[in-house]
Amino acid sequence: MKKILLITMSILLAACGVVQPVEQPAPSPVVQTVPVVQTVVVTVLAPTNTPEPTLAATETLVPTSPPQPTEALPTADVAAPTSSTGLVPVNVDNTLGKGVFTNITFSSDLVSLRCFPREMQISITANLPEIVDAVLYYRIIDNPAALYPSEWQNLGEMDTDKKGNFFYTFKGESIHPNFRVLDKAWVDFQFIGVNKGGAVVDRTQKLERLVTYIKDCP
Repeated sequence: MKKILLITMSILLAACGVVQPVEQPAPSPVVQTVPVVQTVVVTVLAPTNTPEPTLAATETLVPTSPPQPTEALPTADVAAPTSSTGLVPVNVDNTLGKGVFTNITFSSDLVSLRCFPREMQISITANLPEIVDAVLYYRIIDNPAALYPSEWQNLGEMDTDKKGNFFYTFKGESIHPNFRVLDKAWVDFQFIGVNKGGAVVDRTQKLERLVTYIKDCP
């Protein structure tokens, strides 16, 4: 009986077993996120008035009077047309010849590159016995502004009759190509007397604005 009782108790104990305590998981720590608010201070500047650019007052230039000539130079005599061509010859006052040349004449006060008259005759007479040759110079001045006179251009020796008289046929084409492009210009002249040795004896005054050049027909 005791043996049965012992067996019965053993079975009961095995069935029931020993109840082990169940380990509870450790609670996870709760991390509380605290929002960080950053305060940005913006300083607002009041707009300032931008000064408008101003122009400094410029000085008004007052034109000065051109210098007056100290000596009045004689002018040339422009004769009335002497032929049906309508050409107006120019007879230069002998004072402008300065005692070097006299009887300075231009057969016309006009010469053209493409229109009539395309050439004119120039004649002078030596007033000094040592002069055996005459050299002709000219320059061009824009008309009417007269702002850009050219350099003096050498046309070389004039033709002569060996009796003290000199001649030259001046054409529109005689003018340097750089100056022919002008629609209108003045042609100034100067004559230089040369002796047998090729030295300059003397020269006339500058004969200014006695002849007009035009490129095309007016």
